[in-house]
Amino acid sequence: MKQQIFGTRNDWTGLILRLTLGLILFPHGAQKVLGWFGGPGFSNEMAFFTDTLHLPWLIAFLVIIIEFFGALSLIIGFASRTWSVAIISLFIGIIFTAHVENGFFMNWFGTQKGEGYEYHLLIIGVSLALLVNGSGKYAVDNIMVKPVKVPLSALAVSGALLLLFTACNQAGPAVEQKNKQLVERYFNEVWNKGHVEVLDELLSQDYINHTPSMPNPPKGPGGLKPIVNAIRKAFPDLHYTLKDVIATNNRVVARVIMTGTQTDTLFDIPPTGKQVSVNQINIEEIVNGKIAAHWRVTDELMMMKQLGVIE
Repeated sequence: MKQQIFGTRNDWTGLILRLTLGLILFPHGAQKVLGWFGGPGFSNEMAFFTDTLHLPWLIAFLVIIIEFFGALSLIIGFASRTWSVAIISLFIGIIFTAHVENGFFMNWFGTQKGEGYEYHLLIIGVSLALLVNGSGKYAVDNIMVKPVKVPLSALAVSGALLLLFTACNQAGPAVEQKNKQLVERYFNEVWNKGHVEVLDELLSQDYINHTPSMPNPPKGPGGLKPIVNAIRKAFPDLHYTLKDVIATNNRVVARVIMTGTQTDTLFDIPPTGKQVSVNQINIEEIVNGKIAAHWRVTDELMMMKQLGVIE
């Protein structure tokens, strides 16, 4: 059993395979566990998997563990064959649950509903090769089977690569700032300018509008587009002014003032020709750099009074 788990060819092939796979997966795992590279962090990622994707808690936990600790284990060459099996299983599951319907190619031109599975096949292929070959040179597996001397230079290279990834993460803009910019684009480009096609870029495919203006809209950008068009048709001069924006690593709260003149029907309210200026509080949940859920509180009583619907 020990030989099956830790046995490896002491060659460069295994070293190259495991470092390639580990360093590709590490940023994704670090997003999920540590909140690095613009990621949501462990608790928010678990909430997304269980609440939004409705995955069982154990499956969600294993996905995060495999991507993070699997990547670290590959980098140091610990039980690479075992982690390869886990990674193969994970990515087969990802393909069939989230990507197979989008076809083979990645969404290079933004014309698909989502990403294809070519990247996932590459990960599976490298994992299969690593499963056959083992960890290769300068791996902990070599020590587990037969004690060997690991050059300090090999440990230094692995550590330097991890530090480089960390430095790249810290050098970029703060996650909170990215989330703030995302929501600012959402209001300025979509609501103020009417560019509803931008929603395909800003919203996740599983986007949920918890406070829609019409009943039971579909998930994703397609469910919000007709709402934006309907409100902008009713208020051709519609404008949202952001007054306060508070951003965290996975939420943005925006206090805005909605202004406009109703010159067309608004959800069964006939044109009034009157102007409105209404306060709103919007909460946007950010997952993997996109808006995944929305909640809104509008001073609708004030708006109905301004439109003359009620006194």
